[in-house]
Amino acid sequence: MARIIIVEDDLGQQEELLAFLTHSGHEARAAADETGLEQLLRQFTPDIVLLDYNLPGRSGAVIAAGLREHFALDIGIVMITARSMGDDRAECRRAGADDYLIKPIDFSELLALLENLIRRLKPAVSDVHSWTLSLVRSELVPPGGAAIALTGWELLLMQALANANNLLADRDTLIRALGKNPLAYDPRALETNISRLRRKLPPLDDGRNPLQAMRGMGYQFIRPLVIVS
Repeated sequence: MARIIIVEDDLGQQEELLAFLTHSGHEARAAADETGLEQLLRQFTPDIVLLDYNLPGRSGAVIAAGLREHFALDIGIVMITARSMGDDRAECRRAGADDYLIKPIDFSELLALLENLIRRLKPAVSDVHSWTLSLVRSELVPPGGAAIALTGWELLLMQALANANNLLADRDTLIRALGKNPLAYDPRALETNISRLRRKLPPLDDGRNPLQAMRGMGYQFIRPLVIVS
C-alpha cells in the first residue's frame, strides 16, 4: 500500500478521505492548505499526494508544480476538483498531476486510480514490508517475523487474498477458493474460519490486524503479499 497526503480545505471531505484510505490499508495524513502540507512534508514523505484544486492561497495547480519540481517522478499527484472543464484538466496536466478526480469522489474510482499509480511508482513504493506466502511450505511469513504455519483451508484463503492484490476479496470468491458452492455454503462458516486465521496473525505497527473485514462485502489483506513456490 502507499503513503498518502491529502490536501483538502473542506474538513468533512478531508475526514472522509482520511478514514477511507486508512481503512483501505494506506498510511494517510491530511492538511488543509499549503502551509499544512509543508509542515507534513518535513516529517512524512508521501508516495502519492491527493491535492484539492481550489485551495485558499495558491491554487492546487501551482502547488502541484512545486511538488513535481521537488520530487520529480518519485511521487504521484492526483488533483481533486469540483469542476470538469477541459482547461482546468489541461492546467492540472501541465502542472505535473498524473490524474484528477471530480467531486463528489467515487471511491471505487479512487481505489483503481491509486492502484494504477502504485504500479507505476514501483519500486519507488518499496515492498520491504511485504508478507510472503509459501505454497510449498504452507506458511505465511511477516516481514522480519517468524513463519506462521497454515492449515490447508487457511492456505487457500490466503492465496485468494494474495490474488486480490490488496483489494477486496468478496465472500463468494473466498468460498469458491475453498472449493465450495457459494449458494450452498453457510457464510457463517467462512466468518468462523477467517476469525481463526486472524487470530494467528501478528498486529501491524498501528495495532490493526492485517486481515480486515469490509462489512457486508468481504475481506482485504492490507499489506503487500507475495506468493512464492
